Amino acid sequence: MPEMSARVTAIHHAISSAGRLTALRHVLENPGTTRTELVQATGLAPLTARDALTALEEHGYITADVQGERVGKKVHYTANRPAIAEDASAFLGWLLR
Repeated sequence: MPEMSARVTAIHHAISSAGRLTALRHVLENPGTTRTELVQATGLAPLTARDALTALEEHGYITADVQGERVGKKVHYTANRPAIAEDASAFLGWLLR
C-alpha cells in the first residue's frame, strides 16, 4: 500500500470522525459561524465542537477571525475551500491508485 502524504493524512483525520465531519460540513454551509451556532445547529456536545474546530483549524481547513487568546471572545469560522478540495483530491488519488 502506498504511504499517505502529510496532506492525505490530514484530510483522512478530518473526515474520519463524525464530529469533525459534522463541524466541517456546517462551517462549509454557514461561513462565519460560531462554536455556539455549531452546537445549536448540529447537536454536537460543546467539547466535541471545540475539539473539532481546533483540529480543523490546525489542519488548515477552517480559519478563525480571532487569533491568539480567545477566552471570552466570539470567534467566527470560515472554511478554506481550496485546501479542502486540494487535500480531498489528493486523498482520492491515493485511495484509487
